[in-house]
Amino acid sequence: MLTNNYAEFCQEESCFVTKDFLEELEQRAHDNLLKKYRFCLHQNPESTLHEMIIVTTKDDMKYPDKHMETTESNIILKGKLLVVFFGEDGEIQKVFILDPEDLFYYRCEKNQYHMTIPLTNVAVYVEIKEGPFRNNSNIYPEWAPDRNDMEGMRIFNEEIKRKALSFYKLGE
Repeated sequence: MLTNNYAEFCQEESCFVTKDFLEELEQRAHDNLLKKYRFCLHQNPESTLHEMIIVTTKDDMKYPDKHMETTESNIILKGKLLVVFFGEDGEIQKVFILDPEDLFYYRCEKNQYHMTIPLTNVAVYVEIKEGPFRNNSNIYPEWAPDRNDMEGMRIFNEEIKRKALSFYKLGE
């Protein structure tokens, strides 16, 4: 079942993911106007456990959010992903890089603004969180641009990436 033009749900009781299937998902991300794709291993938004394979590209406009009701875990499968934690005021608090060859897993607690930015042309990761999905369970910060302002989002992504990488290098 395709839920929108960049996400679908598994329709089988058991889902299996092969390298060939990951390559197919990457192609879907590249072909998609939003330059991302999500394959949900759970069958519907009401599932109590959400496991998703997310393909993101350098052209995907990312946005910070925080979850009020659930933790979130991410496991990187391919590429590199910059992860940024923010304070309530938008100041960068912590930065790290997910890489399958090094730091490949992290868990984000509830009530923490966070954002991911691909550092490679493609990054593929597994996101796991409690369900069911609720539209109002994510909080978006006032200090970020309007999510419909694509030019503002592009500038915001570039600025956060620049600041976060500087912050990361200071911590080395």
